[in-house]
Amino acid sequence: MMFNWIKSLFNTPTPANTHKPDPTPDLQPTTPPRDPEDSAYQKTHDAIQAYWEKIGTVDSDVISYLINPAFMGSPPWPGGRQAFKIIRTSNNLIIASDGLSDPFDEDADSQCNGFEMEIYIEVEAQQDMTFDDIKNSAAFSLIEQCARQIAEWGGITTLLDQIKIVSSEIPVPDGAIPETFLNQDEYVGVLFGMEAENRPTFVPDTPLSPVRMVAVTALSPAEVQDIAMGKLPREQMAQMLMDAGHGPISDFHRDSLV
Repeated sequence: MMFNWIKSLFNTPTPANTHKPDPTPDLQPTTPPRDPEDSAYQKTHDAIQAYWEKIGTVDSDVISYLINPAFMGSPPWPGGRQAFKIIRTSNNLIIASDGLSDPFDEDADSQCNGFEMEIYIEVEAQQDMTFDDIKNSAAFSLIEQCARQIAEWGGITTLLDQIKIVSSEIPVPDGAIPETFLNQDEYVGVLFGMEAENRPTFVPDTPLSPVRMVAVTALSPAEVQDIAMGKLPREQMAQMLMDAGHGPISDFHRDSLV
C-alpha cells in the first residue's frame, strides 16, 4: 500500500547508524515487530485524514524530514514516521503532528494507537501562507518542539484524563519565536488540552485505541510564571483566554493577560 511504502522511507536507517552486533548474546525475551503491511497503519492514517478534512482543507504535502530525526538523537515516534499536516480553514491555519498516534512498529501485540494523541497549533488569519513560510514560522517551530517533547514523555493522555489541561515550558531554537513570548531561559510556556468549540476532541474510527486531538496554546512569560508559582490555576488561565476571545489559538503578538 502507498502509505506503508511512504512509512518505510521514514524508517530507513542511514549507513552512519549501522553497527556491529554486540558479541554478548541478548537473552532477554523480545516481542515480534508489527508487520509493515498491517492494516492498522493505513486505517489510522485514513481516520486522522478524515478528521481534519471535516475541519478544513488538508494540504497534499506534509512537512517531513529527509533524514528521520530519530537517527539524529530526537525521541522516536511510535511507528517511526515523523511528519506534520497543514490544514487551512476559512479563517485560520492549523499545523498538526502526524505520526504520534501511529501503531507501535516494534510490538505486533500492542493494541494501542501509539501515544493515543496528536497535537496541533492554530493561528488566526494565516491560512494563505505558503508551504515554505509555514515551515519557517513560529507556529511550526513551536509545534515541532512540542511534538518532540510529547515523544520524550511517551504521551500525556493519562495526565490529561486526570487534570484536563497540562502546562509546560518548551525549549525552542534561537530566533524561532518572538522575544515577547520567551522567558529568560529561551523557553515558551504552553497549555496542552484547551478545547476548540464545535470540534471533536477524539478522532472517530481509529483502529486500535482512542486518539485525542490536543491543542497547543502559547502563553506569555508572565502567564506561565503565574501558573508555575501557583498564583493562577491552569483552568483559570484557559478560561481567561476563552473570555478574551483567543480560545486555544496561539497569537504571538497578543498582549499578556496578566
